[in-house]
Amino acid sequence: MPLEAIYDASLRYFLGPIGEHLNDATVTEIMVNGHEEIYVERRGRLYKTDARFPSADALLSAVNNVAQYVGRIIDRERPVLDARLPDGSRVHAIIPPGARGGTYLSIRKFKRDILGLDDFVRFDSLSEPAKEFLELSVRLRKNIVISGGTGTGKTTCLNALSTAIPEEERTVVIEDSSELRLNQEHCLYLESQQPDSHGRGGLTIRQLFRASLRMR
Repeated sequence: MPLEAIYDASLRYFLGPIGEHLNDATVTEIMVNGHEEIYVERRGRLYKTDARFPSADALLSAVNNVAQYVGRIIDRERPVLDARLPDGSRVHAIIPPGARGGTYLSIRKFKRDILGLDDFVRFDSLSEPAKEFLELSVRLRKNIVISGGTGTGKTTCLNALSTAIPEEERTVVIEDSSELRLNQEHCLYLESQQPDSHGRGGLTIRQLFRASLRMR
């Protein structure tokens, strides 16, 4: 069995208590506030679930398993973890002493379907003139800022805008936590990294941006 498949099966086992929500396409985020309290997000609203981890140790084991999958360590000296599941879903975890109420785990699920600007028009979220303006802005390489609160669709909007990038272009994506998946073939994805306990191996957004200037 390939190593990737082994890790995937292991993660599914340790994350079993929230497996139902991981497989639910209507759930966009899973929030574990200690082993006995789990919320999910659907269409921008939060709902408390009946899901539970058997114990605090079971939840911590699940987090350690995610850390192992991405080759990182989470412990008392490094109590914060940013990682991804095999399907690309974003994982953020904080353990004691950083988290007072036990281990906190948040999973932002990865969406496989990329909406285009035409879809925004079809859903009456965007007018035809606005769509044309945005497409022209992208093709003319204008600066575009997308802002909003958590769960308001910033990533979805940016993915939609990216569909206006001509195929012959080269695109470099810089993120602090990788979420974007563009349709274009010629894309490079850069992700910032936290330093280890000795301050080594860190990569900032600024460093990646400077590197991108030499990558066309």
